[in-house]
Amino acid sequence: NDVEAGHISLHPAGIPHGPHPGATERSIGKQKTEELAVMVDTFKPLMVTEEAMKIADESYHKSWLE
Repeated sequence: NDVEAGHISLHPAGIPHGPHPGATERSIGKQKTEELAVMVDTFKPLMVTEEAMKIADESYHKSWLE
């Protein structure tokens, strides 16, 4: 499962992550994509608000399993 438009994820420091399973294989032979990903590295920890918790995708961690 790839992320969809507008998806935001928070990854704790030191936890490696990369392309979702199958993403690399689907890219073979493509010249370009119509997508944009932004990664923000902070010097200080981010605080998750109550509003953010209301829209949390509780199954996101399972998207890395295949």
